Amino acid sequence: MIEVRNLSLTLPEFALDDVSLSIDTGEFFALLGPTGSGKTLLLEAIAGLKDIHRGKIIINGKDVTKLKPEQRNISIVYQDYALFPNMTVKDNINYGLRFKKNVRGAGSRFDLLVEMLGISRLLNRYPHNLSGGEQQRVALARALIVEPDILLLDEPFSALDANTKETVQKEIKKIHSALKTTTLMVTHNFSEVFSLAGKVAIIHRGIIQQVGSIEEVFKTPNSKFTARFVGMKNIFPLKQMNGKFNFKDLLEQNKHHHNGGSQYYVGLRAEDIVVGNERLETDYQLKGIITAVSNNGIYSEVKVHTDSADFTAYLTPNRYFELELAENKPVFLGFNKKDINLIRE
Repeated sequence: MIEVRNLSLTLPEFALDDVSLSIDTGEFFALLGPTGSGKTLLLEAIAGLKDIHRGKIIINGKDVTKLKPEQRNISIVYQDYALFPNMTVKDNINYGLRFKKNVRGAGSRFDLLVEMLGISRLLNRYPHNLSGGEQQRVALARALIVEPDILLLDEPFSALDANTKETVQKEIKKIHSALKTTTLMVTHNFSEVFSLAGKVAIIHRGIIQQVGSIEEVFKTPNSKFTARFVGMKNIFPLKQMNGKFNFKDLLEQNKHHHNGGSQYYVGLRAEDIVVGNERLETDYQLKGIITAVSNNGIYSEVKVHTDSADFTAYLTPNRYFELELAENKPVFLGFNKKDINLIRE
């Protein structure tokens, strides 16, 4: 397992501040955050490529904080793959074995990885003759052949087109299921997290904002930043909403978090809001006017103005056409208690 304890690292224009994480053995863990949030820096600190100023890094019960990168038994795959251009695919994959002579069954592991990644026909090619997806597969094989305790993935799909990305994601999932290598992936893409990870941490400006299961972080974010980052479209000051609705039950359930100030917000996911032409069977409902509609083919986004706030709802295209929605049309809008989140600034 990986334990990061109170890690701090200061650079001239950026810092990781008191970062703590715990990743179980065999887990696929995602570190999610916007560009410039410190994701890759934390990855490199764990790998030993950046010296930390305070804190500890524990791997499988061993303190590796002061160890060199080659002593940590960690493999890292960067978004540009970093393959050696003057080596064939086969030599690229086997490169790490030069420095790690005690890998048991390296030959059979090579054959297994080549088969699972479907790259047997590429072994005598050079990187410049490979597509992005093929380079990604070769980089993965090279990282895994040395039997690392930890696999670090830095934005592994950023250079791939949508179809190739989906294929490689399935292959990574299959390999992780087979090898059970503890994996930490950094990304800013939600779909990659949903596809691969079991747990996720949100990082912003070098500070961990929230850690939990995928469902917990995406459905019940603990801060205004996290809520916006994971796509929660409806975030309103608690006082504004409590003036219109009776949220006594919500406040009672969350009284250990609530401080009575306006720094607390009510959050609702757009997909949890119901829109209809008639009164709705929901815990709360309002009347409103549609101010904007858009359809991206997968879902329709509907913005509704009400006396209390402006809401955004997501509808399936079928539901959108069934309701015959259009701008300036009066509608009913509703949501349920279970879908309300109380979040802090």
